[in-house]
Amino acid sequence: MSAAHHLQPRALIDSAAPDATRQTSIAAATKLITSLLNAVVWLISQRFSVISFHGSRDIGGDKIVIVVAPSPRLHVVFKDDCAWRQRRQDGALTIYTWFADRFGVRIEWEEVTCL
Repeated sequence: MSAAHHLQPRALIDSAAPDATRQTSIAAATKLITSLLNAVVWLISQRFSVISFHGSRDIGGDKIVIVVAPSPRLHVVFKDDCAWRQRRQDGALTIYTWFADRFGVRIEWEEVTCL
């Protein structure tokens, strides 16, 4: 392969694919972006601070994660719909990563406790 070939950007949607395939891809991307937007707007309306978000698409499905700043109100708003998915130690600190799902998006935050 030539060096110029390696510099070519990869197409996100195969231009040779049938129109139906492209339309399906566009519809899936639109749904994903709309879910992210709905979740962010909802979180802000609930007065939570959105720190970051990231997403990926793969064979296992789409995954969007929004990270919010910890707040005692998160447990009030999500009630029984949240759970911790990870616990790790950092010296005397125990860090819990909590999550909940809204609008098809995972919302995560970390809480720190001291021994």
